Parts: sequence; C-alpha cells; structure tokens
Amino acid sequence: MANLKFKFDESFDDKIMAVGGWIANDLEWSRLEGAWQRCIDSENERSDPNQQITRFHATEMNCQSGEFANWDKKKRIRLSRKLINRLADRIIGGVAVGCEMEAIQQVWPRGDKTKLKQNTYVVCMKHFMVEIAHILEEYFPGDTVSLIHDHGSWNKQTLAGYNLMVSDIDWKYKELFKGITPMRGSDPSAVGLQAADMLAYEVFKGIKAKTISEDAEVRAVMQTFIDREIPLQARWINLKAAQALYRTMKESGKYPRIDEMGLA
Repeated sequence: MANLKFKFDESFDDKIMAVGGWIANDLEWSRLEGAWQRCIDSENERSDPNQQITRFHATEMNCQSGEFANWDKKKRIRLSRKLINRLADRIIGGVAVGCEMEAIQQVWPRGDKTKLKQNTYVVCMKHFMVEIAHILEEYFPGDTVSLIHDHGSWNKQTLAGYNLMVSDIDWKYKELFKGITPMRGSDPSAVGLQAADMLAYEVFKGIKAKTISEDAEVRAVMQTFIDREIPLQARWINLKAAQALYRTMKESGKYPRIDEMGLA
C-alpha cells in the first residue's frame, strides 16, 4: 500500500478554466524533480545572464515574457522537449479537467456572475478528484493519494472543492484522499508543480483552440505527450457536458436550490 501524490496547478482566462497535474509515488516524484531541476540548471549554464530562469513557467515561456523575454523560439522548444522527455522517463500519469465558463453561465443563468470563475475552478477540481478515484480503483487498488497544489490566490477554492468531496457521506471514494497541502511553486521542494503548470496550460490552450475551431490541430507539446505515450486523462466540460452535470445534480436531490443558487 502506498500514498501517492497528485501535484496540480491551474491555467485560465475569462472564458476557460483548466486544472491539472500529475500522479506518482514518492520515488517517481523524487526522480522526476531531480531530473527536471537538472534541465533548468543545464539551460542556465549555457544561457546569457539576461536569459537566466528560476523555474519553468508555461505562460511566460509561451508568451516570451518574464524570465523568458530574451529566449528565442528554438531555445524555448529545446527546453520543452527536454522536460517532456524527463516526464516520459517516469512512471507517472496526468489528469486534467477544463471547463468553459460561458457554458456554466448558460446552464445556471441565475448563478452569481462575480463568483463564476471561482465556482468553475471548484467544478474542475471535483471532477479531477473523481477521475483520480477511478484511476486508483482500477490501477492502484489499496493505494491512497494526497493532493499538493501551488499556493496562491486559489487556496480558498482548492480547499472548498476538496472538502465538498471528502465530506460527502455518499461518496464511496472519499477515504482514498488523505489530505491537501499548498506549496509555493518557487519552493525548491515543489519542482513537480512546474510539471503540473505545463499540463494545465496545454489543456487550457487546447480547449481554447477547439472553441475557436473544431478543426484546430493538437498543440505540439500535447502531441509530444501522445507520441511519447505519456498516460493522460483530460476532460472538457463544454455546454453539453454542463447540461449533463446539471441533470445529475438536479436528480440527486442534494441541491434543492440549484436553479436559484447555481453552483454556489
């Protein structure tokens, strides 16, 4: 019996929320984080002073901003490939859930618009906990999991989502979850959160592309995940899925004020 760790992060804008991360045992996390940090250190050794970075940050890398402002495309691609290779070397799996906020607002029109983003985050978190529970049941029977997230402005929603799930007396998987801990992404002991940031960002960008064009190509990083056969499970809550979620909540009888209160 082992207690696995699921390390996760979020990526979002005013229309889409994505939350995702990686699940593995302590040994795999230790090996991944050591190799990941060595990639960062190696890149810094070959970089000019104005190209030094403290950590991988998906948004800054892809937007060529912040610490990556002086990185050209070739340099950014090279680091991304190295980091993905380190993931592929490990026994690790990714889980992510993305949600269109406009779909949530359309299904729950009377919900509090000022809390739409926060409530959508909680929805994503509850769904990935369900996915993790099913993964444990199928592939890691007898094991449990602890959640670790990037400390920041989403702490309140993270704890709320977790408590909603583990306090549900009817949810048979609640005992599989052994706690939730915030860690700062800049903490040397939280290198794994950088890998979570990569996954959350790619799911966010992938969903965003699909909302603009159903024929949008798979992004290069996500395609590399697929090509390297890195286990991934991602869910997309669009309008159809949000309508199904509404029916499930309505029929459960646990949300008598669902039409009035929305997802609050």
